[in-house]
Amino acid sequence: MRDSKASERSLPYVWPFPVDESESRPTGENVPYEEVTAAARSISGVVSDIDAHGVAWLEDLLDEPKREARIVLAVYAGCRTRSEQLTRLLEIQRRDTSRIEFRILPVTAATGAPANCLTVIPRDERNPVCLFGGTPNFGISRYEPTQFNVAFRAELELIDEWYSWFDRTRLRAAPLTERTTNIPSLIPATGSTEAANQWRDYCKVCADEEQEEETQQAESSATLVQNIEASIQTSVSNQPTRQSTSASSSVSRLMQLVARVTRLLKKGRLITVVSTGAVGPLDIPVSARFFNQKSEDRDEFVVHRQSFRISAFTEEEQQQIDTYRNQTRTVMNILGLPFERGLRWMSGKMIPIFKKELVAVELEAGTVISRLVRMEPETFIKGRRIRIKKALDRTYRKLGGEGDLPPGKLKEALDQLEKKIQKALDSGIVTPVSFLDVAIDLQRAQAHEDPWKQVETLILALARFPRQNILRPKSFPKLTTEPALINDAMNVQDDAIVTLNESDPVQATRNAKRELHLLDQIADSDIETPYRCMVYLMIIEGKSDAEIYRRLNTL
Repeated sequence: MRDSKASERSLPYVWPFPVDESESRPTGENVPYEEVTAAARSISGVVSDIDAHGVAWLEDLLDEPKREARIVLAVYAGCRTRSEQLTRLLEIQRRDTSRIEFRILPVTAATGAPANCLTVIPRDERNPVCLFGGTPNFGISRYEPTQFNVAFRAELELIDEWYSWFDRTRLRAAPLTERTTNIPSLIPATGSTEAANQWRDYCKVCADEEQEEETQQAESSATLVQNIEASIQTSVSNQPTRQSTSASSSVSRLMQLVARVTRLLKKGRLITVVSTGAVGPLDIPVSARFFNQKSEDRDEFVVHRQSFRISAFTEEEQQQIDTYRNQTRTVMNILGLPFERGLRWMSGKMIPIFKKELVAVELEAGTVISRLVRMEPETFIKGRRIRIKKALDRTYRKLGGEGDLPPGKLKEALDQLEKKIQKALDSGIVTPVSFLDVAIDLQRAQAHEDPWKQVETLILALARFPRQNILRPKSFPKLTTEPALINDAMNVQDDAIVTLNESDPVQATRNAKRELHLLDQIADSDIETPYRCMVYLMIIEGKSDAEIYRRLNTL
């Protein structure tokens, strides 16, 4: 019977589940593979000690014609894997080598049997599952009480990192061939010289197979140099789950892109200006009723509205103050990259620079206001009372009033102006900001949602910044920070052109012109947004024209 705990528990969980000590072979009944693999498109990883039970389970799994497998079989002297099991796996592989690959990796067991690690990618590429632990043979064989395995859904950043590791491990392994299936049938014991020689000979066979495969790949590789502009015009991307041709072909390029973009976004935060809590303009709004007027007058189809503002400063003084008050957005636009209307993305290295610049603006603004006021706000307002009163009386009479504005209204306006100036001196005039963590799900966008547009805006700006800076070096006269520090903080993707500019500025200038033109072409193309982002990142990485062309031809 199937273990009830295995069917009732959901991910994440630890396995194998406790069983009676007499049950030394769970035979898959309390192993979580059925739930995990039911909707699997691919399964990749490393497994050790595979035996007949493991081969039978794997064969059943791969009966699904569209399901992929990339499995590295870790073997060691005296392991339970036998030649007949490897021969059977070779037969399974030959059914469809485009989707099934087994490789052999002889290892030493001096430090214990190899750990097992598998990653399962579902058909919809959502919620990939990782299974890691010490139980050999997919957990279907005997296991020790101390052997621990965990099954959990993993974020794409982890999946991407894991596949980088798996690719390297896979390339160290030899292909499964007639020669590498001939593994010695050794048993764990104090080894004889003959057994040691047999195992050494087998490892040499695997090494020879691996070397032969590398030679064949090198001989078959061809350099492709074509016209990129023509490629962009003909590229059409209607297959968002097209498979990569790299070693980790079980992961689509889109999944790899999502993982990379997620890591990029986590290197910074979103920033926006906060209007609430800000001091605001140092003048005050008053309604039309302040001058005994109607706020709104309607004549059938025509509506006339009027409103007024009162200031204690002249127009020139007010403009000077507003320049500092709006400086937050100016600095934010210089040091942040566009993301969405009203939002900028700022790298973690740039945030301390931004905060330092705002402090400098605040200090300068406070000095300017103090110089204008020259005394306490109350005294300043009293000193300008007569001029303000005359201006209010003139306006009152222009609007049809007789005589002067009532004294009570003058006092009301002067009191509000005094409070505004005092607040600016106490809490600062610079508009505050709010930092937000980026929380967008690039895999689960619903109807009427297009988070990739925001991502494209950011990555395109990230690619353009250093190239434009190389052609026309940026100066930041309104900032106190050295341009070199700003440029370094902006380089969150280790842009290849930045490195090139340090060693060969002339070539970097040529590349900058060409790559800016290419970025514009891609931005205007019909390629789907995620794949445009993919090519932008290739340009940032410094990929060659031929590599970019080959990628465009696969979109």
